[in-house]
Amino acid sequence: EAFQEVKDIGEMNSATRTAEQSEIAIFWSDFSYTAMPPGHWHEIAATIVRSQHTSFADTARLFALISLAQADAAIVCWEAKYRFNSWRPVTAIQRADEDGNPATDMDPNWTQFLPSPNFPEYPSGHSTFSKASAEVLTRFYGTDALSFTATSDSLPGVFRSFTSLAACADEVGISRIYGGFHFQFANRDGKASGKKVGDYIATNFLLANQDLPLVRFD
Repeated sequence: EAFQEVKDIGEMNSATRTAEQSEIAIFWSDFSYTAMPPGHWHEIAATIVRSQHTSFADTARLFALISLAQADAAIVCWEAKYRFNSWRPVTAIQRADEDGNPATDMDPNWTQFLPSPNFPEYPSGHSTFSKASAEVLTRFYGTDALSFTATSDSLPGVFRSFTSLAACADEVGISRIYGGFHFQFANRDGKASGKKVGDYIATNFLLANQDLPLVRFD
């Protein structure tokens, strides 16, 4: 199912991908070679900080937490990428006759909508980074229901608006399938591991003084 999904919607000249889905793929592609995709979430956080009138000290703590979560998300994700060493869709589709699965059909001429990054497919880095960042922001502000507008280096002048952090993380994750270089399970599992990383960082690091564990010296 995952194979067929990306084969249909992630193909260069897909008949099923909508204009908005193509825009979403490019918007979150982060091929600008800046600090993206982690930097994209720092930009989102900066937008939220301003709209929430967050204090200077709390802003510093928030950005430190996001950075910690993103660093750990990168370690978790890339360790898994090279442990499983999974094919990108373009390889899997063009060489489906080699995968031992009779439910997949080879198409040697299949071309992805956007170029694949040059490292293994599973899990999705964008999904892992996004859910880790969204989870830290959710825990920090005590709600997922934050409204914000995101910009993109890849599509200057285009804006994407959201009413929740989870909705944004979901869009970032699915964008990689629209682009043709991730499977749905890489998105799903990337978000799952990213959430665990974000939860752990928000629970255990850079706690406010009143939340620190009580230490006794007898």
